[in-house]
Amino acid sequence: MAPALPLLLLWLFVPTVLPEVFGPGDGTEDPKALQVSMPRHPALEAVLAGDVTIPCLITYLGPQPTASTGGRRAVLGTPRVKWTFISEGREVEILVARGDRVKVSEDYRLRASLPIFHQRYTNASLLLTELRPNDSGIYRCDVQHGIEDGHDILHVKVKGVVFHYREGSMRYAYTFPEAQEACARIGASIATPEQLYAAYLGGYEQCDAGWIADQTVRYPIQTPREACYGDMNGFPGVRNYGVVDPEDMYDVYCYAEDLPGEIFLETSPDRFTLEEAAQRCRALGAELASPGQLYAAWNAGLDACSPGWLADGSVRYPIVTPRERCGGALPGVKTIFLFRNQTGFPDAQSRYDAYCFREEPQGAAPGRAGSASPESPAGGRHRGQPTEPEGPTAAPAESRAAAGSPRRGHKSGGASTPFSGAEDAELSGDVGESPGVSPLPPAPPQEDGEEPSGAVWLPSPAATPWLPRSSTAPAPGTHRAMPAAPSEEEEEEEEEEEHPSVGTVEGFLAAVPGEAGGCVPNPCLNGGTCVEDGAQLTCLCLPGYGGSGCERPLRSCSPGWDSFQGSCYRHFSTRRSWEDAESQCRHHGGHLATILTPEEQDFINDQYREYQWIGLNDRTIEGDFQWSDGSPLLYENWHPGQPDSYFLSGENCVVIVWHDGGQWSDVPCNYHLSYTCKMGLVQCGPPPALIHARALGRAKQRYEIGSTARYRCRPGLAPRRSPIIRCREDGTWEPPQLACRPGVAEPPNK
Repeated sequence: MAPALPLLLLWLFVPTVLPEVFGPGDGTEDPKALQVSMPRHPALEAVLAGDVTIPCLITYLGPQPTASTGGRRAVLGTPRVKWTFISEGREVEILVARGDRVKVSEDYRLRASLPIFHQRYTNASLLLTELRPNDSGIYRCDVQHGIEDGHDILHVKVKGVVFHYREGSMRYAYTFPEAQEACARIGASIATPEQLYAAYLGGYEQCDAGWIADQTVRYPIQTPREACYGDMNGFPGVRNYGVVDPEDMYDVYCYAEDLPGEIFLETSPDRFTLEEAAQRCRALGAELASPGQLYAAWNAGLDACSPGWLADGSVRYPIVTPRERCGGALPGVKTIFLFRNQTGFPDAQSRYDAYCFREEPQGAAPGRAGSASPESPAGGRHRGQPTEPEGPTAAPAESRAAAGSPRRGHKSGGASTPFSGAEDAELSGDVGESPGVSPLPPAPPQEDGEEPSGAVWLPSPAATPWLPRSSTAPAPGTHRAMPAAPSEEEEEEEEEEEHPSVGTVEGFLAAVPGEAGGCVPNPCLNGGTCVEDGAQLTCLCLPGYGGSGCERPLRSCSPGWDSFQGSCYRHFSTRRSWEDAESQCRHHGGHLATILTPEEQDFINDQYREYQWIGLNDRTIEGDFQWSDGSPLLYENWHPGQPDSYFLSGENCVVIVWHDGGQWSDVPCNYHLSYTCKMGLVQCGPPPALIHARALGRAKQRYEIGSTARYRCRPGLAPRRSPIIRCREDGTWEPPQLACRPGVAEPPNK
């Protein structure tokens, strides 16, 4: 009995020790052997141009992997970590890591890393640096170890917004000390070079030179064009005049981040003059909001389609979700100016709503909506449509939104709902002519600024257009080109460019007779997806198919290609290495075949009975198999014992063996085998030919959906507008917007 006593004690002791050693668990259920958790919920906040560490902790309910052993066995014995960014329904891979090998996507190169993972495989936290406005979204951490996997998600919000600001009466009116004071006066601070650059990388564009915190003068340009070339000619980027005399005069770029209170929209049937607006806010225990506070509230989600007074005498309104008659096609804080050169705040006796700011957030009073605060990013729903002063027509400029903008499609509880009324002023993208108001004469280009994000010029019968003179004379030996406004013809062209192109939806819904719950078996043909909608079934068809059950082909494959569930396949018996085979498939407009479903596996195996290459490979990271066309790995059909990398130094490519049910095996990539190419049923032909430009890159006969082509103007011609077009879902290219005009960009002048 004595020898059995230690075993009995160990038996009683182990159940209490194991949970402490290997991870949490109460023994009441069978947990997964691998758990992934992100401790901070529900959201993690970071600041523009700063860094953020997104936690991802791995808990094992079994022995943990170690980094003590080397070689391929150590790599395959460690967890595989994949970080993904999700925004607006689109997933973007950030990085993939296994052991000490990390593959970072090009978009995140030098910005993303796993600083702890190579030392401790239980901590896969992601370090993301130089944050941009469009880094806000959902981050997903996927971990796979053997047959076990797990994931968790965390929402990250990047706070902070960079915006352009100018004095109401004239353009380029601030010395450097005055620019710093102006930002502080409106509840913001002067932007740093890092903040402006991060804003530019997030899509911000403004063709107006402005002071930055290091006493330089800069402005961000996404689409180079005449009068906005600066010191970079035809290239996008942040134009930089360098350190400038502090007594020179420019606009300023400000930065707003925190909103220490709440902003709400106050309205009345007759609206308010500027003084009445201030009195109304004071009566509610608040004050007129500053532009910096409004930008911070907009960055937090405030959406109100009603122009309102602010403390600096300007009239603005924040739009998160662009919609008809609400300031154009882009989000941003819209500003109303008297004149087309974006100067002149509305007369103080004009009537608008009011944006009030209160330091201590309180419940919204009846009739007020559109509040935003750190506790509540968006308030209630406003019942009115913005109304402009009677008579003139307001025309918003279609330009890029201020940096830090919430993306299009972002939902906000503070969104106001338009209504039709006699006093409504029509908001359109065209410069209108008001009854009794003479059209404004075009201003000299060197004196006009291009209309900034959300600018709304408002001709007024009581106001005479005023055009500013140049600011201070240039310093000796210097000559800078100030951003200038385009002519009326160019404005129309820019306006057309900024309207989003109308793309077709991939597939469509068609009614299918049936009852709810009748999607099993799937009544949709040709790979269509069955969707229940109440008592009716609908089919979401793949590109190239139509009909109520996706039974009617709308497109056919090229001669020699076989069609199956929205894709075209062609088998080549000529034997080539994997790399040569992939190159040949790309030449035909496709890739080596991907196999994403059992049905596709059966089709390829039955149709092409040969030992052949497919697109799967682990040439980038050993053991991390990826498809050559970037498709996700949704299906596997490995032969027992595969992949094994038998030769260690070369088994990085995958073949299918038709006589074994099409099972997969990894072999050296220099084997010469037959292969099957695959491409989409719907594709684009060569890009449209332009008279004064040529398409870059090697020409192809077919381009996949989503592919892009870029044009370059011929020598001696300068580009205007976007040189990039995209292959749309219906197999047609977006109409080219590029215009090539005679002349070369001049060096920077002032």
